[in-house]
This record gives sequence, C-alpha cells and structure tokens, in this order.
Amino acid sequence: MSSHLKLVSSGASCREIGAAQLVVSRSNELDRYRMQVIAAEIWSDWLHADFRRPEDVASFFGVRNSTAWNWWNAISRPTADKVMIAALECSGFLEHLAAHANADERRAA
Repeated sequence: MSSHLKLVSSGASCREIGAAQLVVSRSNELDRYRMQVIAAEIWSDWLHADFRRPEDVASFFGVRNSTAWNWWNAISRPTADKVMIAALECSGFLEHLAAHANADERRAA
C-alpha cells in the first residue's frame, strides 16, 4: 500500500447518495458512539508510537503544550483538522486507526 493518501470523490453530495449505498456503508457497521469514547485512547496510542514526547507533538501540530499533554495522556481527543493533518502527513496513521477500530470491533462482538 502506498504511503500517500488518495482522495476519491463521486462528485455527489451526501443528500444525493441513494439509500442503497447507505445500507452498505461502513458507518452502518461502525459503532460511532464507541469510536467517540475510544478516540482519545487511539490518538494517544498513535502519538506514543510516532513521537518521542508531548513537546514534539505540540510543535508538530501547532498546539499548546497543555493540549499535547492532554492528548498524550488520553484525556482529550483532537479536532478534525489535526486528524486530517495526521492522515495526510503521517504515514501509518490511517493504518493505526483502522487496526484499532477493527480490534475494538472484534472485542465488542
């Protein structure tokens, strides 16, 4: 798998997507509330694997040290823009996210 992210768009808005497509979408399989609950833990695990210390996290993402420490300790989760930065600039982030989501899904089953 390439380390580059490809963005593929159908050109259709969310409203234009047919009901048949929604039935087979991942969102119907994924427990979205559960993802909200474990998001901080998944983010923290990834930070520990890819950064040496919270100060490096703060510098990379342009956040305050207190924010980086909260992420590091799984106290809070990042905003969408920070997740997009990780997805676009950090190889392995999406694989980490998918692996954690799949492992949690198997555990919950």
